[in-house]
Amino acid sequence: MNEAVPGNAVGKHPCFTRHELARARGLNTVLNVLPRYHTDRRWNAKAVQVTVRAVQFLCSLGLPRHSDIAHRAILADGRRVGLRLILPKRIRRGLYVHFHGGAWVMGNARLDDRITRPIAQNCRVLVAGVDFHNAVDDRLDITLEDCRAAIDWVVEHLSELQVERIILGGESSGAHLAAETLLHLRERGRAGVVAGFISVCGAFDLTGSKSLRRSTGRSLVIDGPAALRNLRRLTPSLSGREAEGPLFADLSGLPPALLIAGALDPIVDDSLSMARQWQQQSGNADCVAFPHAPHGFNRFPTRLAARANGLVRSWISQSCENDGSGDD
Repeated sequence: MNEAVPGNAVGKHPCFTRHELARARGLNTVLNVLPRYHTDRRWNAKAVQVTVRAVQFLCSLGLPRHSDIAHRAILADGRRVGLRLILPKRIRRGLYVHFHGGAWVMGNARLDDRITRPIAQNCRVLVAGVDFHNAVDDRLDITLEDCRAAIDWVVEHLSELQVERIILGGESSGAHLAAETLLHLRERGRAGVVAGFISVCGAFDLTGSKSLRRSTGRSLVIDGPAALRNLRRLTPSLSGREAEGPLFADLSGLPPALLIAGALDPIVDDSLSMARQWQQQSGNADCVAFPHAPHGFNRFPTRLAARANGLVRSWISQSCENDGSGDD
């Protein structure tokens, strides 16, 4: 797989310094002695979610509201689906729709502000973070319905949002939801509004990729066998191809894609295989695999993380320029 951004739009594949790699290995030494997250334990996910919401509430007390944040609520079969809108300070060059990670069972759009707010301001795009159903009840089908409802609303209100084209993306389980949302738009004949797709440490094989099946409880950050059990808890709510994942879908006629993976991630094969299939069928996908990088490495205080997040922002900016929507 060619480790370059499509058409070398941002540059050749990254070259890493010894210092960058040494810092990454040093962090991995610390991660190796920390507990792994077991994504199949629902009590774990519920406890984390309650804690996150409590911390977010306490941190907001007495503070002024961010002027660059707005919210929209969408109804999907009686359920409320939230959109957290981050407004750029300058003219909107496009819209980035972001699906948060969390193994499909925890997380929210606000928790990703550290990733999405720099995208809004540096790339001058409107960012819409989707707050969908967290499937602690194992109803991944409801999660997918929420994401489809959100993207349908976005596409129908592009003029109100003052944009013409969108980029879809997400991290980990969020990348799976972004991919399924893109396939949904193509089925409805509306994929033409999508200028690109971005994934970081994405999960695309719900049957369990080879790297996941080979992983052990010693994998960093997440417990590999627990992640496989989590898939087996969630997929019974789906049917047909969706129960297998977007890796097994028809990937022809899709927009350019950038997939970023960590070489030490138990689901690294998901990104490598998805990029290979996307490239074979649509001819416009590339994958950058970062060395010494575990799952979710872009969240850690390393230069590798900064390089990955910078690559995402550069790719989004370049996609807006190539789309012709970057004129001031």
